[in-house]
Amino acid sequence: MANQAKWWQKAVFYQIYPRSFSDSTNTGVGDLRGIINKLDYLKELGIDGIWISPFFPSPQEDCGYDITDFGSVNPEYGTMKDFEELLKKSHKNDIKIILDIILNHTSAQHPWFLESKKDQTNEKKDWYVWRDGRGKSGKKPPNNWNSMIGGSAWEWCEERKQFYLHQFLTFQPDLNWRNPDVQIAMFNYIRFWLDKGVDGFRLDIIQTLFEDKHFKNNPKSWRFFPSHNTNEALFQKPKYTQFLPETIEVCRKLRELVSSYSPERMLVGEAAGNPQMIKPLYGKNGDGLHLSFNFKFAGQPFSARKFRRVLEETQEILPEPYWPCYVFSNHDSNRLISRQKQNIEKAKLLAILLLTVRGTPFIYYGEEIGMLQAKVPKEKQLDPISKIKIWGIPLGARYGRDGCRTPMQWDDSPINAGFSKKSKIVPWLPIGQNKSINVKSELSDEKSMLTYFKKLIKVRKQYEALQIGQLDVSEDSNSDLLIYKRTFQKQQLTILLNFSSKIQNIATINKVKQIFSTKLFKEQKDVSDEITLEPFEGIIVEQMK
Repeated sequence: MANQAKWWQKAVFYQIYPRSFSDSTNTGVGDLRGIINKLDYLKELGIDGIWISPFFPSPQEDCGYDITDFGSVNPEYGTMKDFEELLKKSHKNDIKIILDIILNHTSAQHPWFLESKKDQTNEKKDWYVWRDGRGKSGKKPPNNWNSMIGGSAWEWCEERKQFYLHQFLTFQPDLNWRNPDVQIAMFNYIRFWLDKGVDGFRLDIIQTLFEDKHFKNNPKSWRFFPSHNTNEALFQKPKYTQFLPETIEVCRKLRELVSSYSPERMLVGEAAGNPQMIKPLYGKNGDGLHLSFNFKFAGQPFSARKFRRVLEETQEILPEPYWPCYVFSNHDSNRLISRQKQNIEKAKLLAILLLTVRGTPFIYYGEEIGMLQAKVPKEKQLDPISKIKIWGIPLGARYGRDGCRTPMQWDDSPINAGFSKKSKIVPWLPIGQNKSINVKSELSDEKSMLTYFKKLIKVRKQYEALQIGQLDVSEDSNSDLLIYKRTFQKQQLTILLNFSSKIQNIATINKVKQIFSTKLFKEQKDVSDEITLEPFEGIIVEQMK
């Protein structure tokens, strides 16, 4: 029933990468006050919740995902008072705030790690995953575990004469979650922000919290490149380093903690893998995470047939009371419209898919104006992944993430696109090449991507069937069409998506009313015999009563 639906099921979320959203202090770096200044924009767009990437103290070696203090604000982003003001004003605008928290690791400059690496007898000696090396010299890695970005997951520490585990970059050592003191400390940070009033957390690489206590070698795999369908990569299957039962238990404990707060809070997990792999994160009885991103959905090619399959699979694996979570873009992936070779009609079609399937949608900042993947010159690249080589092959060309993190384009100012108040301020990353794509110009353009997103989100909010209704995917024989129904009480909507460059005609038995089209100015009308879809058009029709 509608009154039993949770706010996070109905919500449209928007991810903000704080360094790149809005610079209120003219430092070239986005900040919390910059977000405050743009709340009216987000409210008008129709956003219900904001996921803010890390703004905690950090040496910024991984652009904020290497943290030295989980309980304060990095001064370049503002102060705790700024955050409290952001939280208060967001709530006044009926916008929830969820924070990005990294439970798996800290920065190598965190005081805990600086203490832990001194020797093997200090108070924090077991706060990270340490292990003796192999071989006569003891300097061979303890086992064959790979990091998620290539190379050994073990790094030698001369002070301790041992290796420490890092499932991501070398300067991000893994916390030892088998140490009760570590769990207490991290749960205390969660409580700290919950007490502040935050509405939930996005949990970074949550599947990696625990590793096998016997340090068994991971099995081999034939897969080299990672994909959205599996966590296998670099010729290894991370059987003993990801999705361990102990990790699932921590998800349950986290759910128990946030459930003790009122009003209701939520947890969304980030974990590589398909729906079957992420399902355990939800808990056996729905007592784990509320949501977990479905990256298999995000990684599909532009194909009606393939999207139909992943929707059917997700429906089968995550039925009620499980709730899917969908996203196309984020701070780790190339921007959606660039993946579609800058075809705005294809991007609009995927947007209507994102916002009308059963599940919670997340929009990445700039996606609503069609921001492109920027080409960042090599000398200005900051992402550490862009500098990594595996067997002499640089990762930057394929996996470098600077291009999707460039500053939000608010207007067409030549240097900073309105990102900073002063037009001559040089941003931390260069502005994308196409400055004509910006908020100011699209606000006054009735045919713009921004206008499209506003109208689409408004339609979603008008129909509870699109928010919390049942999903039924059609087994249409036409491989170029994706058709599905959303039903709630007396509302019955059908979404018809044409993934081809050809006109498609679909017979209809019952009279329907077209309520939305990717062609914004296509005449809305009642249809009683046949629906015509233009190339790459998507429409929403309502069953007439």
